[in-house]
Amino acid sequence: MSKKTRIVVQMDSQFPSNLYLRGEGLSELSWDKGVAMQHPKPDEWVFETDNPFTEGEFKVLVNDKTYELGDNHPLYPGATIRINPKFPD
Repeated sequence: MSKKTRIVVQMDSQFPSNLYLRGEGLSELSWDKGVAMQHPKPDEWVFETDNPFTEGEFKVLVNDKTYELGDNHPLYPGATIRINPKFPD
């Protein structure tokens, strides 16, 4: 039984757009088209997978168009990463 890998993004509850992930290393991610994150709470966005992978990296995008600022985030199997990304004004 594999352990879920989770990405949790903390964003202001007034955030009017949708968040997406782009990246590599996981079968769900590519740099060409984003995958929509789930929005279970007003201030939280979540992506999770139990698909096997060795390691990956990702960035968060607003509406699958505007990349967050800064470096790519590394991701490892079974890890939970919590981030609060910053975007251009």
